[in-house]
Amino acid sequence: MNAKVKGTLVTAAVLLGAFLLALPKLSLGGGDDTGAGGPPSGPSGGPGGGALTVDVYVVEPHPLLDRTLATGSLLAEESVELRAEVGGRLMEISFEEGGAVQAGALLARVNDRDLQARLQALEARGRLLEQREFRQERLLAEGGVSAEELEETRAELEIVEADKELVRADLEKTEVRAPFAGRVGFREVSPGSLISPDTRITTLQVLDPLRLQFSVPARFAPRVATGQRVLFRAEGSDREYEGEIFAVEPVLEESTRTLRILARTPNSDGTLFPGSFATVELILEEFDAAISVPSIAVRPDLDGPRVFVFRGGEAEEVPVELGIRTRERVQVVSGLEPGDSVIVTGFQQLRPGMEVEVGDVTRPDPDGEEPGALLDEGAAP
Repeated sequence: MNAKVKGTLVTAAVLLGAFLLALPKLSLGGGDDTGAGGPPSGPSGGPGGGALTVDVYVVEPHPLLDRTLATGSLLAEESVELRAEVGGRLMEISFEEGGAVQAGALLARVNDRDLQARLQALEARGRLLEQREFRQERLLAEGGVSAEELEETRAELEIVEADKELVRADLEKTEVRAPFAGRVGFREVSPGSLISPDTRITTLQVLDPLRLQFSVPARFAPRVATGQRVLFRAEGSDREYEGEIFAVEPVLEESTRTLRILARTPNSDGTLFPGSFATVELILEEFDAAISVPSIAVRPDLDGPRVFVFRGGEAEEVPVELGIRTRERVQVVSGLEPGDSVIVTGFQQLRPGMEVEVGDVTRPDPDGEEPGALLDEGAAP
């Protein structure tokens, strides 16, 4: 390497060293618009930088529901498939499809001519035996007949009466009557059809009220009882309906480990239909005046949960006892009083006793109902 190249390299090395030595001075020196090296200022807070600006939630009592989500199905209060008890030719259908009927109304009738003829014959024989009995009673007093003959006539009369009852029972089987008041479905057969006891003629259902069947996980079983409220929405409808539990299965479903529940809901306007899918909210517990805070406000600690409360211009750390949890909120059983301002922002910088200023203020809706705990989805029935 010649002397000229060596000189150039030495000069470059000297300039680089001088530049590196000057860097700390540049970073620690001026820069009026950067503020580097000085204490933080403004709303972020810090030593010598003023109070930290935080948002608060003002605690006020409000209604609170503890509830769980499930899926279910709507069922008719009563439902039956109508069939004739005996086979034969269908002679009459006396209902309007989709119409309402009263309990005991005649809906259909199977051919009963042979039974009617047999009943007439038995009635005629019965009248003859009654006349014979009347004459024999008079002759017995005069010694014209024996007591044995009179007893035989009475026995024959009893047999005829029994046969008549059997025929009347068979005649009732040829009639299809409504077992309860309700609404009939479509007819499945036509008059003149030859049917058997397996032939379905129509259906009959009670549509007001309706039943709501659903299931919840086993862990909720101890908290379910008759009389509890349920809220639900039927598939295809945004309207919210209300029902009441009237029956709880005494055992869990072994395959799913869920508890089956039946609720009843009015349907006087006919807007609900059996067979509809429903999303159900089971009300486990209701609080008329509960205190809750946003879940983000609760800070975990080894000694128990805590929240920061704005008091006297400072952030005060307060231990709390929690109750039920929802998706966004948590109930505070003790530790807070109505009117407390719970801090909900700035936790990375916030310390107990730190000077703070209030930014946004949030309050619960006094006329609203805080959403409940929709954390679990039960199994479909």
